[in-house]
Amino acid sequence: MNSSQKRKGIVLFLVLSIMAAVAAFLFSVFYLSNTTYQKTEGLKDYTTAYHAAVSAVKIALNYLRQDNNGFDGKGDDWAEPIAYNYRGIFISIRINDECGKFNVNKLTLPLYYRIGKRLFEELGKPEVVDAIKDWIDGDDIPSPLGAEKDYYESMGYRPSNRPMRSLGELLYVKGIDEKTFKKLKPYVTVYGNGKINVNSAPKKVLMALSDRMSDEAANSIIEARPIKKLETLEELPGIDRELYYEILPLITNRCNYFRINVTASYGSSTVSLVAYTTRNRILEWKVVE
Repeated sequence: MNSSQKRKGIVLFLVLSIMAAVAAFLFSVFYLSNTTYQKTEGLKDYTTAYHAAVSAVKIALNYLRQDNNGFDGKGDDWAEPIAYNYRGIFISIRINDECGKFNVNKLTLPLYYRIGKRLFEELGKPEVVDAIKDWIDGDDIPSPLGAEKDYYESMGYRPSNRPMRSLGELLYVKGIDEKTFKKLKPYVTVYGNGKINVNSAPKKVLMALSDRMSDEAANSIIEARPIKKLETLEELPGIDRELYYEILPLITNRCNYFRINVTASYGSSTVSLVAYTTRNRILEWKVVE
């Protein structure tokens, strides 16, 4: 091969190398631009879905403020699933009152301790009643199955010795792991004055109100919903005068504490959040997976 051919070969090699480098550069620019665009679009979709979810909580509060029919639960407009689809933004809202659940912050009161004991026995976790009571009471004297600061200090913290502000606090209590928490969660709350809403209480909570509450009585309450006046309970099958007056101080057909579950979707993003509220304000909320 003569020198002229060698030079041509070198030039061709250099041209091909430059072309390959330029192609690689252009591909990188395209890839990065496309990735950045997708990330930007994803962020825009998430931001839109997030703000839609927050707005949905305000929509739910508006439903609650407009409710003035004298009872809460089945039969209310807010008790039905609510859905909106606006310009590609899909929103679903579910409102449940918290008063159908047992308020664990009342366990320091003997009457509510007995109710809690019956409920937790039915749920297969009677031992944690003492532990919850010790967590919220103001002394350092452990109950038979409970625990006070000596137990918790070995784990690096102390009992709060005050009413729980969030249900998640149960996970710090002796004997309550994730599995137990999930089992208890549908039946307990930290909100309300302790009175059980007969329009929303699960059967297990109704049964815990009294040793005399029968399956027939609990079922008749559930079948009669919505209960617009508590006096009508005395007329239901399985509820005699004695049982009626025993549970009357413990029950209500109204509520002022609610759990709002919201899901909002836009584009490629979906945001779900749960908020605990009164009719007028948000008490706590968080984005959930």
